[in-house]
Amino acid sequence: MKSSQKNIPSDSILEGGRDTDIVIPVMGATGAGKSTFINYLLGDEQREHHVEVGHHLSSCTTNVTPVIVSSTTRNPRNPNSEPSRVIILDTPGFDDTLESDVQILKRIADWLAISYRKKMVLKGVIYLHDISQDRFTGTARRNLSMFNRLCGDASLAKVVLVSTKWERFRDLGVPSAREQELRDKHWSFMIEKGSQVKQFRLHLLEGEPLNSKKMGRESAWDIVNLVRHRHVQEKGGVIEKFAIHIQQELVDNKKLIPQTDAGKQLSYSIQEFIDMQKQLVALENGAAEMGDHDKIAEMEGTIQMLEEQMRSLKVSLPQRLKQIFKKLVNNF
Repeated sequence: MKSSQKNIPSDSILEGGRDTDIVIPVMGATGAGKSTFINYLLGDEQREHHVEVGHHLSSCTTNVTPVIVSSTTRNPRNPNSEPSRVIILDTPGFDDTLESDVQILKRIADWLAISYRKKMVLKGVIYLHDISQDRFTGTARRNLSMFNRLCGDASLAKVVLVSTKWERFRDLGVPSAREQELRDKHWSFMIEKGSQVKQFRLHLLEGEPLNSKKMGRESAWDIVNLVRHRHVQEKGGVIEKFAIHIQQELVDNKKLIPQTDAGKQLSYSIQEFIDMQKQLVALENGAAEMGDHDKIAEMEGTIQMLEEQMRSLKVSLPQRLKQIFKKLVNNF
């Protein structure tokens, strides 16, 4: 799914969106297993629709990509209506290797806003976390923070938190301990707000009894069905509708992306980035004399990225920060 397009690509599923569609975004950091999860949902019979899976540090998913995984029953009040489509939304992670966070946020926000205007039904959100990571990294923390700002507290009861890549372990000891740490520390607030925790499993580990867990495609569908059928409140056969926070901000409150809670998170990060780069001002003479060209090149790249992010967000920075940024640029 690599693409050089800067805007949301042509999307026949979104363009043909209808109010009977059931949409479930799958989110998480780069490498958490989002594309693998979706391919297990599709199964071998829909292999032509499989999404690209990355096996390196770089991300394969740079665009928001909807995939129809099934059609469900028709509206009982209108037997002649088309069956509801279950649409899984593959999303790129923040701190992506190919795109800036600003571009990622814009693509996700645009798709969700358009689908909300078309009255496509967002049933819930699946958030994936790679359990094989030996610590909760800054990337993991950043993605979770952005996810919470996208969803908002009121939507957390519609979230399923899923740990992935259990197959990288021989027994339950280490991954079970890490999952408990997630529950007790990093996910505790979300669980208190109603989020559920599940495991996406490909095979049993040592010591697990046979048939004790759903595996592979069955495991993936168990998670999706939990989202589809949770808190079902149908009145006269009409599917329950709800919106996550950023949809309400963009459509109902008519905010621009930089004015949303998620957009503000990016502007804070820009400020933090500039503050960190202040420490490198000492390079202005000493680095050149010492031949530290790699460090200078690294700083130039960071400055270029900051310029792009500020242009995209159109955020008005305090005058003090503008002066800092100008000083950094002038040093090169």
